[in-house]
Order: sequence, then C-alpha cells, then structure tokens
Amino acid sequence: MKYYSIRESLDKKNVGTYPQVIHARHNCHVWDEPKFIDKFYFTKIDFEPITSNAILEKKAKLTDLISSNGIGFTLKLLISGKLKKILERYSGKKYQFFQAPVIFKNELINDYWLVNSYNFNLEFIDYDKSSINVSIRKKEGGTEPKSVIASNLDKFMKIVNYHKERNEIVTITKVVLKKHIKCDFFALRYVGGGLFTVSEKLKKEIEGAGCTGIEFMPIELTLNEWLHSEREKVYEKS
Repeated sequence: MKYYSIRESLDKKNVGTYPQVIHARHNCHVWDEPKFIDKFYFTKIDFEPITSNAILEKKAKLTDLISSNGIGFTLKLLISGKLKKILERYSGKKYQFFQAPVIFKNELINDYWLVNSYNFNLEFIDYDKSSINVSIRKKEGGTEPKSVIASNLDKFMKIVNYHKERNEIVTITKVVLKKHIKCDFFALRYVGGGLFTVSEKLKKEIEGAGCTGIEFMPIELTLNEWLHSEREKVYEKS
C-alpha cells in the first residue's frame, strides 16, 4: 500500500493566499502560562490546554487544513470539524483533538481543531533502505550535512540521542516503510516530509469527502524532490 505525508496546500487557487494565517490571538501570556498548548510537544496532554485563535488573511480561503505556522500551532495540524471526523475514525489512541476556533473576516469560526500527536510509529520505518542525515555543527559556525547509517530503530535512536547532546539535528530525508503495514493514519518523528502519514485508502476518503487545503506527498520522496519536481506533476504551481 502507498503512503503519503499530509502537507498544507501551496496552490493559491485552493487556499487564497499562502500562508493563510497572518497573526493569532493567543488568549494567554504565551511564555508564562503553563497550560498554553505550545508548551507541549510529542506528549499526551491530560487537561484542556489553552489554544490560540488563528487570524486568517482577508484573501485566504477557509479550508479544511489551514497553513498555520508559528506560536500556538507548532508541530500540529489545524483542521476543520469535517476533516476531524474522518481522522478520528483512524486515530486510535495516538492523537488528541483540541478546539481552536479561527478568526476569518472578523468572525469567530468555532469548528476548528488542533491535532496533537503523542504516539509515534517509528518501528514502521525500514532504516536500512531509508536515507538519514545529520546537521553537524562546524567549529567556525553553521552546520554541514552528513549521511549516517542505522540498520534498525534501536541504532537510529542511539544516533538521535548522541547528536541531541551536541545540539545537532537528525533527519530521515527519504523514508522507506516496511511492507505489510496495517495502519491508515500514523505519525513519524525525525522525518523531513511531515509528521502525519496516511494510507492510499485514507487519502482517497479525504479527497472523496471534498476536503480542501491538503496536499499528499508520497512518503518515499525527499522534500526537495517533492517541492522542486514531483509536486507540480500532481498539483498546481505554488
């Protein structure tokens, strides 16, 4: 089965303008409030966090996936209730959905949600066949990429932890999944294309429902391959 990373649409005919969000109302002091949602990454939240309200640009379109970057939306998807209903059926105990109304043309649209992932399926990756890079820190400043090899998940995590101590970032630039995976919606850390992954089956369901603002990048491509050659074979130019 083919798998795809969920990505925000770059097609301005689809989203109106990119990015769609120009600002946000945070509803708290983001640095001092312990319940602010951006205090939590890759962990389960056992209370109702304080979320931000994305403020959309006037020319933006109200899509089912909104291109929201910055404080309040880090490493999370901002989705409509329509898309939430689809993803919830496949989410198991891996995701949480927190209400995060958006502001569009001075109107508060309540049925929008942030997807928080706290359970990852790194065991799905075939590390022998995947490409892994480390951004090595140079003495004179800056970084340079270095290719590394990991034959399994344990060895990969040892590489991640070793370089984490040196403030160096490990990225799986080209993901190859193992065969016979029986999961339609899962999340992967340390990958270049995106956290959230869907099967061909779920992709077709999302597209069949008419959900907007979404692009699906084949997981086996690098982000560079997708953005600079392969994407335009599927979607309009950005």
